[in-house]
Amino acid sequence: MILQHPSTDLVGNQLLADFADLPPKPPRSKLEPHRELIRELRRSGRTYREVAHLFQERLGLYVAPSTLHSFVKVRAKHRKRTQFELPPLELAVAASPALERVAALKSKPTVRNAKPTRFVFRENEPLTLTNNGGEQ
Repeated sequence: MILQHPSTDLVGNQLLADFADLPPKPPRSKLEPHRELIRELRRSGRTYREVAHLFQERLGLYVAPSTLHSFVKVRAKHRKRTQFELPPLELAVAASPALERVAALKSKPTVRNAKPTRFVFRENEPLTLTNNGGEQ
């Protein structure tokens, strides 16, 4: 257990009060003043490459597309994913004639033609190639 002198708490509280009076830090990113412009361009379907090109052309500000992506990604709000439910199967089948046709095809018995084999396998004998489709 570490014992602290009571005056240490007073010094810590005084430092916190001093830091509270400091002015807010300016934004670290050169893109921060253009945040709304980036947002609107992205919402209108512009790619990061196109936005970077527009910034260089119109604002004289060179920025890499990957920098734009990182800027947007860090500031993006994490959206809660909504869950979708499928309708019950009976309603889906009754609502769609295409699904009725698929169901009819699935219920139809299938006849599979046996593919003729070219080799005959017998235990304890080597494989033999047949000329007449597997019958010997």
